[in-house]
Formats: sequence, structure tokens, C-alpha cells
Amino acid sequence: KSLTALSLLFAIQQYRPAPFYAFDEIDMFLDGVNAERVAKRIQKSAGNAQFIVVSLRKPMIEAAKRTVGVAMQENNISSVTGIKLN
Repeated sequence: KSLTALSLLFAIQQYRPAPFYAFDEIDMFLDGVNAERVAKRIQKSAGNAQFIVVSLRKPMIEAAKRTVGVAMQENNISSVTGIKLN
């Protein structure tokens, strides 16, 4: 179901592209191989649009140009860390 939904989204993107996309854990139910394929597809499409992807999976994080990490510290204080990847 996840791959079918993503296929539809990417087909719509090719037909009528938008300048900005936000995905929230779209790779959660995918196996490792398909998570890598989706990461590569987003990386390929990033030349024409901006993507914000929330993910905990390694392939998606490694494919990103910039990564922002948020962690909960003591006393419910969030810690934000950002890095730019080459």
C-alpha cells in the first residue's frame, strides 16, 4: 500500500509539479531495499522541488543534503542539531 501511494504521488509530481513537498515517515512500512529506492527517487526529484522528509531510517537520512535532529533532553527541553552533508 505504501509503494502504491508513493507511486501515485511521484506520478502526480511528474505530471503537475509543485515547488515544495513535505513527507512524514513515508518509509516507515517499507523494507530496506524499497526505503533506499524511495530515498533515491526523492534525491532525484530534489533538483526540481524542495523536500522536507521526517524519517528515522538510515537510507533517507544518508540521502539528505541537510539533516536536522531533535532530541528530548532533561526537563522536557528539546535539543536541536543540524548538519549539512556533502
